[in-house]
Amino acid sequence: MLEYIRSNSQSLGVKLAFGLIILVFVFWGVGSMKDRGAGNVVAMVNGEPITVRDFELAYRNAEESVMRNNPGATREQVRQGLGRQVLRDLVSQSLVRQEAASAGITVTPLELRIAVGQVPAFQNAKGQFDPEAYKRVLQMQRITPAQYEHDMSEDLLRQKLFALVTAAAWHDPAEAQNRYNFLREQRVPDYIFIPAADFMANAKPSDAEVAAYYDSHKAEFAIPPKVDVAYIRISPENLVKPEAISEADARKWYDANLSRFNQQEEVKAAHILVPLAEDAAEADVKKAQETAAGIEKELKSGKSFADVANANNGPNAAGPGGELGWIKRGTTVKPFEDTAFALEPGKVSAPVRSQFGLHIIKVEEKKGGDTQPFASVAADVRKAIAKEQGADKLRDVLDNLIEDNILGKPLEKSAQALGLEAQQTGMASAQELQQKMGISAEAAASLEKTPANSPVDRALEAGDAYVVARVLKAEPASTAPLEAVKDKISARLQGEKALAEAMRAATEHRKNLADGSINPTVKTGMGIKTANPMDRSGSLADFGADPELAAALFHAKVGQWLPAAFAVNSPKDGQGAVLVHVGAVQPPDPAEWDMIKDIMVNAVERERLQGMYETFMQRLLSTAKVEVHNMDIVDRKNM
Repeated sequence: MLEYIRSNSQSLGVKLAFGLIILVFVFWGVGSMKDRGAGNVVAMVNGEPITVRDFELAYRNAEESVMRNNPGATREQVRQGLGRQVLRDLVSQSLVRQEAASAGITVTPLELRIAVGQVPAFQNAKGQFDPEAYKRVLQMQRITPAQYEHDMSEDLLRQKLFALVTAAAWHDPAEAQNRYNFLREQRVPDYIFIPAADFMANAKPSDAEVAAYYDSHKAEFAIPPKVDVAYIRISPENLVKPEAISEADARKWYDANLSRFNQQEEVKAAHILVPLAEDAAEADVKKAQETAAGIEKELKSGKSFADVANANNGPNAAGPGGELGWIKRGTTVKPFEDTAFALEPGKVSAPVRSQFGLHIIKVEEKKGGDTQPFASVAADVRKAIAKEQGADKLRDVLDNLIEDNILGKPLEKSAQALGLEAQQTGMASAQELQQKMGISAEAAASLEKTPANSPVDRALEAGDAYVVARVLKAEPASTAPLEAVKDKISARLQGEKALAEAMRAATEHRKNLADGSINPTVKTGMGIKTANPMDRSGSLADFGADPELAAALFHAKVGQWLPAAFAVNSPKDGQGAVLVHVGAVQPPDPAEWDMIKDIMVNAVERERLQGMYETFMQRLLSTAKVEVHNMDIVDRKNM
């Protein structure tokens, strides 16, 4: 990219493009992100400060990012440990900056401008940098240009340091296939199942054993405290009704927010992929091209695209029929994107090469690329206005409801006056309160401790809403009496005794089993069954997954019986003991390896590079002098 710019520095297009980018950067600038005044430091890293402003800005961005990605999470849940993670990230960033400086690595303003200009979200339909899109996208993410440019610069610096540190990395070309062989090897197990049900009749516990179990396990039969809570749930959406918004107001808001209704261009596509490595040898390229030509011939003969795709695509190439679903610009590799968006619906492309191989693409539908008319979004506009107006009213409504609640006014009447609905939980534990009211574990625990007929003097967060609550009744924690749980305990002890007897019987039976191959006739006579091939993370037959059993199976040699019995559970036959024999080893499928070889090689190479870089960062951290001066800010105490 830099070479292209140098060689075309007099190009009018390049001058205009950079003129737009420079205008944006000159207007905002990268800005100074430091405030090193005394008493304003959260931590020091080798003498370099992480200021309160640094930390608060990073924390706010991290918190908003987590909230966006986890819509159901409360702020209390998000904040658990977040401050320490943010501090760790800032310490790592400081170490990267310091190490880059000592190595003479920098990020120039030109490199930063080029990197920002190449972000698809900031480009117009022609792939050119668009200052308006740049501002609009950052505003939607609530990030300032200065902060974005600072973060981008830090990321570019890290990438350069990563490249320098990992330049000497090497991995054995055979490592990927060895790992694949290890992961995909399967064992064919034979097994004898001894059901615990055969021993149930003689395993019934005595009353004394049931009572002893109850006395030593009373915590299992604890009944948690319960409360009955009356509450009103308030959110901006239920304070203003969308239908109350006039058409004139809705149109005015629509015109002022037109950018929200720009439909991004999308295509619904399917493809047939002929895998081909990016650096494939000429012979492999020719072979892939011949395969693609054969596929094109099939399509031209009248066969359906879906049938040909199913016959030629690998297991991870696409969905049934080659389906890829709806694709937006900037979400796939550029050669594929350019071809797909240029095709008319119903048309099929010639083979297109990307780093994944040769794609034959079919576009089924297209949509977007224009502004949605008011008539089609009027309902959404009214909802958005209602939400905004509701947010403006929210604080006053909460204050009034809390005041009424403290004064002892019935919540039903307060709710009716505002067109809201009062609800009641019935007797519920803290966990049930979380589910019914949508509140956090901390809020539910506080309600659980509130006395009967007591108002809560603050609003409780419940996702995007708030709750005003009063505890009507309260019951303390207790323990279920023995008579109420006697049958449950008896059934549990009987099952445990029967399983123990099945394991004992299996252990005795194992002494009479000899290693070696098993004659089919002998198998039938001894009740030995053969299960489907099993991989390292799989399950034996329909028994639940058992990592220890799987590890033992893959550690043993063909023809060996595992030395010990395993307790298992089957949906069909219940609990029991199983003895397992290694019947055969089933090697991986060579055809599957050929299909995913490039993916595995790349994954192993990335893992090696990442491991090398992480070791380097650990060394930096272990030798760094890190002093934390304000842990209260990090842990959000009193905040």
